[in-house]
Amino acid sequence: MIDKRSTSQEISSAHPGIAVIGIGAIEQHGRHLPVGTDWMIVDELSRRVAHELNALLIPAIPFSMSECHGALGGTVWLKPATLSAVLQDIASSLHAQGICNLLVLNCHGGNFILEPTIQALNNKYPDMLVVMASDLWPLFDSQGPIFEKPEVDLHAGEIETSIQLYLNSESVGADRVDCVPQVGREFLDYVTIDLLSPDGVWGSASKGDAQKGARTFIAQVMAVTSFARQAFARKS
Repeated sequence: MIDKRSTSQEISSAHPGIAVIGIGAIEQHGRHLPVGTDWMIVDELSRRVAHELNALLIPAIPFSMSECHGALGGTVWLKPATLSAVLQDIASSLHAQGICNLLVLNCHGGNFILEPTIQALNNKYPDMLVVMASDLWPLFDSQGPIFEKPEVDLHAGEIETSIQLYLNSESVGADRVDCVPQVGREFLDYVTIDLLSPDGVWGSASKGDAQKGARTFIAQVMAVTSFARQAFARKS
């Protein structure tokens, strides 16, 4: 794997055929998780996937479209056009140096601008393939179902708490609030989450468990790696 610790000469000599970039978020995650949760998770996910693919690892973008979390402490967001422009510029700079396979890993569910941006990049650069893996964490592995209540888990609940307990247990607090608003996820397109859940949690944080986090994270690394290999093999 080639990353930010490599020199320019080392990167050029390695001729990486694939680059991997994660997109996280800096936003509230209830009382028990840090505001950098999405960024921390996608940073490790992209590192492991880049290692599997022997790819160039681009440092994960910390900010994205978090406006739905409103004024809750620590939340920082980008406008859709800004996030789109950042991804376009990164892809253009990679294309200029001959890296024509880019894997995007998104770890914030509200980044709706990414798909049309990726489509536009593929139209602009016919010799380049930009793809984005699913941002849905695996709910099953070889042992069976991983989570107890994934159907009501949207933010800072069982899934994210479990992953953070696996990756960064020291950053997970004990004050875990469970809250499942009695509306659909689409309401986050209309109002900020604090009007639906005062503590900013949508799910069952109390059910978070490190073993669950390990199972879904490892399954995700395998799934994303397989997806990328198949996608880029079709291009060649």
